[in-house]
Amino acid sequence: MVHLLQSFDPPPEVLEAEDLRGAEALLNSDSNFDLVLLDLNLTDSDGIEALLALRGQVPDTALVILSGEQDPDVIHSCIDNGAMGFISKAATHDELLSAIKLIVAGGVYLPREITSAYRNGQPKVEKSDVALLASLSDRQREVLAYLLQGKPNKTISEKMNISQNTVKAHLSGIFKTLGAKNRTEAVYFAARAGVPLE
Repeated sequence: MVHLLQSFDPPPEVLEAEDLRGAEALLNSDSNFDLVLLDLNLTDSDGIEALLALRGQVPDTALVILSGEQDPDVIHSCIDNGAMGFISKAATHDELLSAIKLIVAGGVYLPREITSAYRNGQPKVEKSDVALLASLSDRQREVLAYLLQGKPNKTISEKMNISQNTVKAHLSGIFKTLGAKNRTEAVYFAARAGVPLE
């Protein structure tokens, strides 16, 4: 993975940790991180525990799961708990690079088989999906972008300088437009469309 990331131009600085404690220590340093790649199988914690710990420590950093796990329920739980993406270890090099580029650009990535199955086997990208995202207002797109980062309503309201009731109103409009029942379904929709919101 480190070798693969060096193919970016310019190549990023990559710091590694063997476990959750090591990752927390790295994130406590003065460095600013653009992306955290988290393996679900750390020796000192379970995957969701580590995700919640790191999400709380670096709420503004893109946090992505890198795992060999294929269970849709596990993937759903990761997204529900603030991950901006889920990349399979079985992905090809090109898929890994495309996924990371999309996430760094503000999008969210899920395995193709998950997003396809989620919508009754429809293709990952449909013109209608892109059109629906484009039909959102600028404020709705901003709220959705924060949603993809796993931000709670309170944080969104603070960052946008609007009330939590206004955030809820925007979310309601987003859900209605996208045909989503909740936050996680909206994230799945955006992942399937594959369009960065920034």
